[in-house]
Amino acid sequence: MRILYIESPEGLGKLPRLAGWQPALPGSRDRKIREIPLSAAGQLAADNLLKSAKPGRFPQHAGRVRYLTAASDSESFRKRAGPARVPAMKRFLLVILLGAIAALTAYYIVRQHPAAVPSTIANLLPADTALFIHLPDAEKNRDAWHRTDLYQLYREPAVQDFLQKPKSRLPEKGPVKEAWRDLASLRMRNAFLATNNFDSLRVVGGFEFRCSDKEVESVIERWKSRLVTKAPGTQRSSADYEKHHIDIFSSGQHTFASTITGHQFFAAATVEDLEALLDRVDGRTKTPALDSAANFRAAMKQMPADYAWMFYLQPKQLAQKLATLRAQSGRSLPPDQQTMIERIESFSHAMVFEGGKIRDIGFAAMPRVAENKLERTTLALASADTLLYSAFIVNMQQQFEWALEPAGAGSMAAPLQLISNALSSAGVTKEDWKAAFGDEISLMAAWPASAKLPNAILTVAVRDSGRARRIAGAIASSSGWQKSSRNNAEYYTAPTAGVLIAVNPTVAVSDRLLVLGLDPASVDRIVTQAPAGNGLSGSENFRAASKLVPEPQQMFAYIDLATLYSRLDTTLRPILQMSAAFVPSLSERLDPNKLPPTEVITKHLGPVVASQSYVDGGYRSESAGTITIGQAAIAAGAAYAGVMIFQHQQKGPSPFLAAPASPTPSPAIAQPSPTP
Repeated sequence: MRILYIESPEGLGKLPRLAGWQPALPGSRDRKIREIPLSAAGQLAADNLLKSAKPGRFPQHAGRVRYLTAASDSESFRKRAGPARVPAMKRFLLVILLGAIAALTAYYIVRQHPAAVPSTIANLLPADTALFIHLPDAEKNRDAWHRTDLYQLYREPAVQDFLQKPKSRLPEKGPVKEAWRDLASLRMRNAFLATNNFDSLRVVGGFEFRCSDKEVESVIERWKSRLVTKAPGTQRSSADYEKHHIDIFSSGQHTFASTITGHQFFAAATVEDLEALLDRVDGRTKTPALDSAANFRAAMKQMPADYAWMFYLQPKQLAQKLATLRAQSGRSLPPDQQTMIERIESFSHAMVFEGGKIRDIGFAAMPRVAENKLERTTLALASADTLLYSAFIVNMQQQFEWALEPAGAGSMAAPLQLISNALSSAGVTKEDWKAAFGDEISLMAAWPASAKLPNAILTVAVRDSGRARRIAGAIASSSGWQKSSRNNAEYYTAPTAGVLIAVNPTVAVSDRLLVLGLDPASVDRIVTQAPAGNGLSGSENFRAASKLVPEPQQMFAYIDLATLYSRLDTTLRPILQMSAAFVPSLSERLDPNKLPPTEVITKHLGPVVASQSYVDGGYRSESAGTITIGQAAIAAGAAYAGVMIFQHQQKGPSPFLAAPASPTPSPAIAQPSPTP
């Protein structure tokens, strides 16, 4: 290799860009001697540049540029550069060596664990894609899942011992287990599913595999065999498109077409859609892709760079379908009004594993619904044993117009019609409703250790106390609630009925709040603004969890999972143990005596927190914790459904439900709500 040395105060045109300038050599004084190591191509470029230069192009550099190839030349130049030349060269070579090592290391890491880049897959989809689901790296997700608190809870020996009987009832072989093993063997990456038509569900999808060709062919062939087995009469054929071989399954109106190209598997519900996908893969299509769509790019700016999975939705087609259905039923909205789904331009959602925690991020691009910002004024009223606190902004005018409109059909038609008639009789208008109530609503639930049920409280901000009391009085009178006055507020208490004597719904309207609670005592505490002392806002758990999400502008939610589980365990453990003695089918499914100790569970359960704000033309929400708010809602719904299914399968009421009052849990808690 030859080395080009340049002695110049400013540079030499294009020459420095051949390989990059180096720092001034020590001992060169003000001559600013520079060096450029040149490869063979660099030497040729430098020679051509100097030879082709116009006369007088580099007058200030005349005689100052030369090549050194011999040791004598290098030695003479070192003398000119000064005594510090040799150490400087050593440092320079060391920097080059370290840089090369770092570059090779980075390349290897990226090669083995590439970052999630949705645009790589989005470039393969048309710009009008309505639904796009992306799973960057299934293997990486599995490793991240094993580090979560939830998985550590699952691996607890006491939990495994309790799950032994339920797991033993599962079949040794089944489609779910086989599919799980197949997915693990494929080492799937960049899996995706997409459609741009909700009418016929013309779905396209695919993934990159990191196993041998023989193994992927074996797995996919098993999938196709199952498809033929489940759909008798399916015809199998093939076709060639460009350089690709397409395998086609046809059964009546349904088609499944697939192909393997390189280390990628692609499939579609129609041959035409698969061919269009392959055109984009091969670069034959020049029409705009999803990655260039403005809505998609705006949504991706709100998504994290390294997510476990992500989906993107453009609900325009769904909104058009709803509008068509309304028009067919004769209930079209005025031109200046839109439903919520019609306002949403796009919705995106992603999940991230963060060590032991899980985080959800959602973004709905849409116009702002309410201008007010969240103040959380009721947070000071939340006691230290509050396990749920939520506050959010709601456009009261838009959300509660149904109360002033004639009721439709259904099980709630009669009660809603009574409310509508009562409000109309009282002369309540939409303007009265809007003027009476503010846009901030809060929900609190405290569950002291001595209580059998949580005390849930719902509050609505009051703007005009007179109008609010008139509206509350009209609604209460339509349902036969009893009215009373105390604490400078009007109270309305529901008539007691049934066996739930511990629940006595009460509504109070003060100058600041409308309060709805399950019993008069909890409502009194909020109305009288009883000091919470060292309340929820002073809790270390609450303050630490609040820092996990951005400062809220539209919504905030907090759930203390450890306290919630502890209270539920205290309530339900005796019931389950008693049920096992009288319901043989329950004993066959699980052993209540092996329920893990409470502390084994709660040590893995941390608080869950969520916030929402309006940023960059849309509502951005985040939730973080052992599980997220959305996952907690899904789990609660599944638990409730499980309880209902179990009770429905029984041929009669369980003995413990009919047992007389005793130190054991009362009938009031036989069917506890899954969420406070």
